[in-house]
Amino acid sequence: METFDTNKIEELLPRYCSGEATIEECRIVEEWIRQSDDNYRIVKQMYAIDQVAGTVRMESKVDTEKALAFVNRKMTKARSQVIWFTWLQRVAAILFIPLLIAFAIQNFAPSRTEIAQMIEIKTNPDMTTTVDLPDGSKVYLNSESSLTYPSFFSGDKRNVQLKGEAFFEVRKDPEHHFIVSAPDHTQIEVLGTSFNVEAFEKDSFISTTLVEGKVCFAYQKNQKTTSVVMNPGQKLMYNTTSSRVSLIETSGEAETAWKDGKIVFQATPLPEALRMLEKRFNVTIVLSNDRLRTEAFNGSFTNQRLERILEIFKISSNIKWRYLDTQDTTNERTRIEIY
Repeated sequence: METFDTNKIEELLPRYCSGEATIEECRIVEEWIRQSDDNYRIVKQMYAIDQVAGTVRMESKVDTEKALAFVNRKMTKARSQVIWFTWLQRVAAILFIPLLIAFAIQNFAPSRTEIAQMIEIKTNPDMTTTVDLPDGSKVYLNSESSLTYPSFFSGDKRNVQLKGEAFFEVRKDPEHHFIVSAPDHTQIEVLGTSFNVEAFEKDSFISTTLVEGKVCFAYQKNQKTTSVVMNPGQKLMYNTTSSRVSLIETSGEAETAWKDGKIVFQATPLPEALRMLEKRFNVTIVLSNDRLRTEAFNGSFTNQRLERILEIFKISSNIKWRYLDTQDTTNERTRIEIY
């Protein structure tokens, strides 16, 4: 039987298990393995640990405690093989170091700051929708409007951007003010309340109607920020051309009926009533008789067609209306004249 140098075998075994040994070195180890079952078991154990070490380098998912317990059990059973199990224990200790580093990085290193994604919701003509914001607030978005908000709110403020018209039901959170940014450098800041905002870019005004709670309407005047605190039952009208603000007492029913699919007129001047009809039915209405601008209307409509509403106007105020032919094919809206 061939006699083997123990130190030589100890040097060759790691290379043999990792596949780095030469052909001659492999022959020596394999001959040594065939000498006894104990030698075979030792090489099998070392090979298994070498495979585990490779897995650690690739995925860092080794259970170190189990590896150490495994080595210790083997050392208890075979005290005569101290030199081999001492080697195995060193391997396990080496495996423990990258595992400890990986664990520390995963659990104690500062996590990468998550960046909120901006979400934009748009509505088509004749379409309304509801939006649930990340903080639990609800927004009713009117037709031809857009709302932009983050996938989650961070910091001490909850900011959203509105173009068009929306009704807000804001969840109360005194530590995180809710801010609606609108065109022409205007903002509505609230803590928790219900209010309507109309802020179409094409219009020369922005309005806010407060139903419940308290809001602060901020705007730019002479390059300075000016603000107005509103109370429930007030409607603020801001002229974007002159930067003038006016407050009107209102029940809010006419301004917010749209979210329930209704049109409500409460002593509503004809120009404003026609603008409400334009939004609801996606048409363009031309008022060519200035005398009619002082007319005001009362009434509530839900499922009536536009023609039926205009006929009621005709009967109650002696107005006339007609469809207008247009050569502008780029304008898809139907044009109606009130005269």
